[in-house]
Amino acid sequence: MIHFTDLRAGYQGRSITPSLTGSLAAGSLTAITGENGCGKSTLLKTLAGLISPSAGHFCVHSSEIALLPQQQSLDRTFPLTVRDIVMMGCWQQRTWYGRLPSAARRRVEQALAITDITAIADYPLSHLSGGQLQRTLFSRMWLQPSDVWLLDEPFTGVDEGTIARLMSLTQQVAAAGKTVVMVLHDDHLVQRYFDIQVHLTAQAAQWTTPRTSHPRPLAQVI
Repeated sequence: MIHFTDLRAGYQGRSITPSLTGSLAAGSLTAITGENGCGKSTLLKTLAGLISPSAGHFCVHSSEIALLPQQQSLDRTFPLTVRDIVMMGCWQQRTWYGRLPSAARRRVEQALAITDITAIADYPLSHLSGGQLQRTLFSRMWLQPSDVWLLDEPFTGVDEGTIARLMSLTQQVAAAGKTVVMVLHDDHLVQRYFDIQVHLTAQAAQWTTPRTSHPRPLAQVI
């Protein structure tokens, strides 16, 4: 699903990440790890098409990509409710006068239920805890028509129960064929859930397969 050829991510022609060459299969779960400043978020933005590579190239075999940015990049003062945010995952299904068809509305309610946020559907963003906000954003991603999920430190400030629930959801979508790439700092989560780990240092990108017994396709490292 995603192929790298001597890819380096950075800004204004200056590389931050080391060179990456390899591929991630459809349906795989990949954790991007490394010290602060090694370019993890920059790499994710590059894969999302928000910035151009500083060197080399990559190919994502889909134009349907969903990105979940870090929490601090979100404006939580904007006057939207949880349901408003989740409904954005269905924006492509809106009619010409801005309404969602009944089937899409049922999917919205299903997404709220899957992440256990139905009871707070009418809460404004400013009233949400970190865990509630992440459940909301995962619900929106679940509704988006996408083949690839890119998530940047989605569990910062999130309780263990919410992490377990959201990782279960992530495993389900990967098992259905979605390719997941997630920036993480928690080695325990990497070892427990992920097929592939790409650890970035200033010198190299180290590819490993933490869950070697997992039946899903793993990385093909060149």
